[in-house]
Amino acid sequence: MTRHNTYALRIRGDRLQASQLFDGDLLIIHRHQHDTQQETATLTINDHQFPLKHLSITRLGVHLCPEDAAMPVLFLHNGDIQVLGMVMGVAHHTRQTQHH
Repeated sequence: MTRHNTYALRIRGDRLQASQLFDGDLLIIHRHQHDTQQETATLTINDHQFPLKHLSITRLGVHLCPEDAAMPVLFLHNGDIQVLGMVMGVAHHTRQTQHH
């Protein structure tokens, strides 16, 4: 059975390690918009796609919460952002070690 509303996104790089997401991990994304307070999602901002961001959703708009606590939180009005899907699960990539 094919689920057209669910897809996988592979993590590349190490920018999400604070969220325990590492290079090679697979995120399971469900394509829908959601209205809960805190989410991790894929999204489009002013027609530019961003693969993964932490969101805090309010009635007036969305706060984009950076991984790096030293960076500021960015607020966007609802008309500037479209949530493409929510992270529903993670498949962690395991690195195989070579035995000599």
